[in-house]
Amino acid sequence: MYFLEVALFVAGLILLVVGYRKSHRNLMLCAAITLFLSAALPSAISGFWEGYTEARSAR
Repeated sequence: MYFLEVALFVAGLILLVVGYRKSHRNLMLCAAITLFLSAALPSAISGFWEGYTEARSAR
């Protein structure tokens, strides 16, 4: 899980630098989304997994 967070963060930074240097708004938008996912995705996945296992154990 930690590897995914770091990989998304690095990809977001690379997209941000390239988009800023080329003045390419779509790349900067992709960078913003990627940086957001790098922070939000691990907790969302773990929350989903906890809910899934609780639902299966409640049967």
